[in-house]
Amino acid sequence: MSASDFLKGQDVRDDVTSQDARKRRCPMLGHDVSFSYCRAPGRELPCGKIFDCWWETFDVESFVRAHFSEADIRKILAPRQDKASSLVDLIDKAKRARSDPDG
Repeated sequence: MSASDFLKGQDVRDDVTSQDARKRRCPMLGHDVSFSYCRAPGRELPCGKIFDCWWETFDVESFVRAHFSEADIRKILAPRQDKASSLVDLIDKAKRARSDPDG
């Protein structure tokens, strides 16, 4: 039995890590990634493209609804900040952290 055959029978409401072994090509990164990366890409909430990328593979909407609050889902679906604005925010944050005497 292949890993994908095994995963087909799993209930998406199971443990949050139940789908982590799935793999697909990430259109943003340009290489294969596991679902675990999309679910937690270095931050607490999933990638904003999680629905677009995984809907053909399994019931990702039910998975996300089972494991994240409605407020979290709204954050996941919120438009992403453009790169220039994001860089400006990161620079400002670094400046504030540097000048903060308590930091």
